[in-house]
Amino acid sequence: MSHSKALLILCPDMLTAWNSRKMVLSVSYDFTKLKDELQLCTMILSYSPKNESTWSHRRWVIKKVSEHHQDMSGLIERESLLVKEIAEKSKMNYRAWRHRCWLISYMTREQVLDELKKSARWNELHVADNCCFHYRRSLLLALLDSRCIEGENSLDYKSEVHLLWKEELRWNEMLIRRYQGRESLWIHRRFLSQWWVKFLLSGEEMECCAAGISLVDLFLSQEIYLLSDCLNVPADEFGEACIQAELAALYILWISKQVPAVKPQLEERLHSLGSLEDVLARACPERSRLWTHLIA
Repeated sequence: MSHSKALLILCPDMLTAWNSRKMVLSVSYDFTKLKDELQLCTMILSYSPKNESTWSHRRWVIKKVSEHHQDMSGLIERESLLVKEIAEKSKMNYRAWRHRCWLISYMTREQVLDELKKSARWNELHVADNCCFHYRRSLLLALLDSRCIEGENSLDYKSEVHLLWKEELRWNEMLIRRYQGRESLWIHRRFLSQWWVKFLLSGEEMECCAAGISLVDLFLSQEIYLLSDCLNVPADEFGEACIQAELAALYILWISKQVPAVKPQLEERLHSLGSLEDVLARACPERSRLWTHLIA
């Protein structure tokens, strides 16, 4: 083991060395040795944070530990903190964030909710990093997974998810208005909106608000209002206003394609701004032929 350790410190990509360690560790379960293995991985990741072989071996070790321990909450919390520290030093580290997404399957529902709360501030400080928003989407999907709500009252669950999604949409809109031209924010909104519209379109959620307007119509009106604001942002020297307008228009196009049931309502709400093709041409006139093809 000492020889393979020396080799891996010098060359972490040596898969033969990693596999030889797996063979030795698989002979008999030894928690102390597995902890030492995690420490070795931590040391290597400190100077080679994007090394896929090391991340893969780390997941193998965690899986081994999970086969003999029911309570994984402490280990998973430390792993999540490690990824956060590495992500601070190594920007756009897809491999680190993928590892963090993998950890979600071992989290309790309370841990998932806690991760959502704690990750919000990090996301606000790294709005251009799509990896951290992908992690947030994975957490939200975990909450929707039936395994995370086993034994929960269905009405209480629906109410909680309803409030959680509304707050996430509000938070996302705040970031979009604050940081113009950030594609990662609009990608996140696409995910949120697709689920939210389908949720509102479900038979049980077709109620109306106090003004007699359906919740779907109300949501679409708010999205068109956001689009209008983005289209009317004054031009700036960095061109971020133009990018913001294009991303907003593409977002509306995306909704119409992903949820065809709301397309007529979208077109009706868009009447004050023109047709969807007009909106896209206004946002990015040099791609007018592309917009015509996409809408056709």
